[in-house]
Amino acid sequence: MNILLWSLIIFVSILVQVLTGTVRLIVMVKNKKFLTVIIGFFESAIALAIAITVISNAVREGINIYIILSYAAGFALGLFVGMQISQLICKDILSINIFSRSRSEEIEKSLREKGFGVTGYDGSGKDGNIKVLHIICKRNNFDELKSYVKEIDPKVLVTSHSLEGLSGGFIYDIKSRI
Repeated sequence: MNILLWSLIIFVSILVQVLTGTVRLIVMVKNKKFLTVIIGFFESAIALAIAITVISNAVREGINIYIILSYAAGFALGLFVGMQISQLICKDILSINIFSRSRSEEIEKSLREKGFGVTGYDGSGKDGNIKVLHIICKRNNFDELKSYVKEIDPKVLVTSHSLEGLSGGFIYDIKSRI
């Protein structure tokens, strides 16, 4: 068979295998056990099929730069597409803290006007008292929130971490209460 055709077959095969593995890994980290097992089943079947048929036939045709580049490109694109799909599967919810020395009241008001639920509380640190703003939102709204805040105070400190087991409350861009 033509070496370019084998290069294309390897590209698609490795892309599918790595995509599946990436999604499985991210779903596993999110502790979605049943979905992880199902994806793992298909991932192993794909890997075996690739190892037995695709790679062995391509090697018979002769390893060359096209085969190597096809494998590498399929691997890289599989990672990228896998991460994109995992973001759709795992709707991450973030807990965000905002620390602004001088503009916290303005940030709080602006974020509320834009529809974010903001909880403010007083904190104290080495340099004195500060108002801490706490927001919970979906990961895909994080960049939007950060840009609003940075427009008001370019020196603001914004931290975030993923939440698990969320129950109740108001979350930006989710229509109903959780």
